[in-house]
Amino acid sequence: MTDNSNKPGMYIVVPGYNASPYLEDLAHSLSRQTYTGPKTVVFVNDGSSDETLHVMESLEVDGFQKHVIAIEHAGVSATRNAGLSWVFNNANDGYVLFLDADDMLEINAMQIIAEDMKLDDLDILAYSTHPFYENRDLERQFPTFKTYYRRSGSYPEILTGPDYLSAVLPNCDFRPNVCLQAFSVSFLKQNSLLFLPGIIHEDNLFSFEALLLANKVRYIDKELHIRRIRAGSIMTASAKAASLDGYFHCITEAINFMNRNRIGTASSKDCAAVIEMWQNAAVDHYNVLSKEQIEELKSSYTTSEQVLFTTLIQQRAQEREDHRLEIERKSSEAQARAELSVRSQFENSLSYRLGRAITAIPRKVFSR
Repeated sequence: MTDNSNKPGMYIVVPGYNASPYLEDLAHSLSRQTYTGPKTVVFVNDGSSDETLHVMESLEVDGFQKHVIAIEHAGVSATRNAGLSWVFNNANDGYVLFLDADDMLEINAMQIIAEDMKLDDLDILAYSTHPFYENRDLERQFPTFKTYYRRSGSYPEILTGPDYLSAVLPNCDFRPNVCLQAFSVSFLKQNSLLFLPGIIHEDNLFSFEALLLANKVRYIDKELHIRRIRAGSIMTASAKAASLDGYFHCITEAINFMNRNRIGTASSKDCAAVIEMWQNAAVDHYNVLSKEQIEELKSSYTTSEQVLFTTLIQQRAQEREDHRLEIERKSSEAQARAELSVRSQFENSLSYRLGRAITAIPRKVFSR
């Protein structure tokens, strides 16, 4: 008989909102895991209006303990927090993985994660994913997801969270999706790390805060996760006010977090680079919304938030527009100068002067 007493516990937190069509695939991928240590899946139903709760309660996940939580519809942050709170109340160590309800894991994913995290006593282990499309139309519509999750750099060393951030940012390899990371339960619990409720793009803020606090982080270039690209998901949904709001709150909360925690080892340049990424993403969404949508969103903020929104988002959007117009003006001026230069060269050419001389009398007759 295999002795599993020294193997760390693995806790899978799965939020679900109207996700009943995908849960059996997820459960099947968990049941196939080769890891033989203690495993628990925590399903959290986010007030679904379909059969999600019933499916969660009836699913058999071989080799796993199962716990099901039901909450009023409150969004993915609150749903994940409910699952995390259960883990914090029932475990002091082991590792947490976050899966979306339409995700899956490769058969040896948990075995590799548990071994690597225990061997190096990691706070965070990052890894890659294998995306697949539900249909060809989505593949044609969103081709960038084929390569989006790949890192261009290699990061095999164990680094502090701030040093890891410094390593990945120059290569544009900051991937904040929490489903592509495993976290130490004791690390999350000690730092009381939770998701900011009420926003989307919550992974960005959670991952940023976790990295600033982590002592041991490593990335392994292995596709342990399976990401489903489907219609109607946040990844494929069009820009909305919620996206602008999410990135704006990532910025303001990140600044508050750094002030509260007196982050000393992180580079201010790196932190500013992450915040600028969110700022640019917010402006992208700002620019596709109507004035009415923007004013409606802004009116929901406190006075201080409105001031920050004006400073961080609206002024940046105006600066970008001014820059675009300046480029267009200079381009027009350069084109005009080029045309004037070509015309001047042509009018000073011998062939042009001879032509004018030959046609002088006809042009005079016809008043040209």
